[in-house]
Amino acid sequence: MDSAKLQQLADKQELYELVVRYCRAIDRVDEELLLSCYFADSTQDHGAFKGPIPGLVEHLRKRALDADQGPLQHAVTNCLFDVRGDVAYGETYIRTVMTDADGGALLGFGRYVDRFERRDGEWRIANRRVIIDVPRAGMSHGDFVSGHRDRRDPSYERP
Repeated sequence: MDSAKLQQLADKQELYELVVRYCRAIDRVDEELLLSCYFADSTQDHGAFKGPIPGLVEHLRKRALDADQGPLQHAVTNCLFDVRGDVAYGETYIRTVMTDADGGALLGFGRYVDRFERRDGEWRIANRRVIIDVPRAGMSHGDFVSGHRDRRDPSYERP
C-alpha cells in the first residue's frame, strides 16, 4: 500500500475518532472535550440553534449538557468520509437514547453532515448540520435541517 493510501486511512480513522469524541462529550457532559472538537470559528446548525460554537455550548447546556437529566447515549453507526487534502466531508448516522420522566427509553435516529478541516495537523469540525431522520417520542423535526432520500439530501453538498 502506498503512502497516500495509508494517509487517507489514517485521516479517516482520525475523523471517526473525532465524531466519537463529540458523542462522548455530549453523553458525559464534558464541555472541555466538546470544545476540543471544534475550531474557534466553527459553526453548527443544531435545529433551534444555528451559529458559532460558544452559542451551541450554551444551547446544549440547557438541554443535553444538563447532568441532572437522565442518561443520554449516542451510538455512532455508519460513517462515510470524503477526504480532500486538508478538508473532508462526512456523513455519520447516529442513534440516541434518552430516558423519559418515567424512566422509559426514548429512541431517535439522525445524522451529522460535517465539513472537517485539518489545521496545524489536527482535524476538527468546521461546520456541522444535524439532521433528525426519526425524532424521539415527543420531539418534532422542528428547525432541524431536512434530509431527503435522494440527491437533494445535504450529505451530497460540498460547500
